[in-house]
Amino acid sequence: MKIRLSSDLLTAILFLAFGFGALIYGGAHYSLGTPARMGAGFYPTLLSTGLILIGVILLLQAFFDPDEEVGTIDPRPVALILAGTLAFGLFIDRLGLLAAAAVLVFAARMADRKFRFVETLVLAVILMAVVSGLFRYALGLPLRLYTF
Repeated sequence: MKIRLSSDLLTAILFLAFGFGALIYGGAHYSLGTPARMGAGFYPTLLSTGLILIGVILLLQAFFDPDEEVGTIDPRPVALILAGTLAFGLFIDRLGLLAAAAVLVFAARMADRKFRFVETLVLAVILMAVVSGLFRYALGLPLRLYTF
């Protein structure tokens, strides 16, 4: 059987690498505990097992239902999404959750060539309302929504 370098295969390798890496690191540094009394390593073990499972499914899909071969990678979306994530991390303490979420949404939507400002603005407002309602009010987390 000839294995083609497809996007499914590369994604499977990435999920498997992160899953096994987190599983090995978590097993060496955190106690698992029991389902009734979860230790610090319980959730990371559960999450990394999920990553491994997704990786195995993608690997099987890559072998039995091959996707198109990997072409060139457009650096624009990669750079904008990474920049948006970095900006969110930098702005959440300085500007608050709402402004940081808006910057993240705009950066992620600008990665698409069909960027529409009004659509992105509506998406950002809805996301900011849901995020502030969920994290600040429903869960009671002490997050600053804005710092004006």
